[in-house]
Amino acid sequence: MAINVKRLLANALIELTDEKPLAKITVCNIVQRAGTGRQTFYNHFKDKNDLIYWIFCGTLIGERRILQTSGYFAYLAHLYTEAQKYRNFMKQACAMDGQNSLSEAIRLQTYNYYKKYIIDHYGKENIDESIEFALQFNAYGASSLYIVWVKAGMPGTGERQAEHALHCMPHDIKQYLPLDQLDY
Repeated sequence: MAINVKRLLANALIELTDEKPLAKITVCNIVQRAGTGRQTFYNHFKDKNDLIYWIFCGTLIGERRILQTSGYFAYLAHLYTEAQKYRNFMKQACAMDGQNSLSEAIRLQTYNYYKKYIIDHYGKENIDESIEFALQFNAYGASSLYIVWVKAGMPGTGERQAEHALHCMPHDIKQYLPLDQLDY
């Protein structure tokens, strides 16, 4: 059975956040915990923030299948519930600011996700000035509220947070998503 080195490094980082602040964890600490070398780390990740983003992306696993089979509300609930599995790590990761931070990456991921979805399903010609504004508004608002929720310790359920997010989403974007009447 092959070793998943990325998962090994991710687990090492997540474990270390229970022992010391994420901002103080070094690549050296991560590879020591994982039992690998620095070069192995850099063969898979650019830096610690790249690994942090990879862990976050793990919360998105299965999103296309969920979106297609169960709709947008189920996708959002899954996203929030998966984040709760890594509560301590996510709280520390979202508190880090600056270039290549998780907070910055989440905003960009949110914007790109919705824009790609609309283009793939409805064509680029549907991205006019008002839709572009709604995409940016939603990306900054949704990602900022996600980060606030994480920093607050992720209170409540993933489903409740998904209800809030969906309720606040601009109609200009909602019209393009696979929502049923219960999602509004």
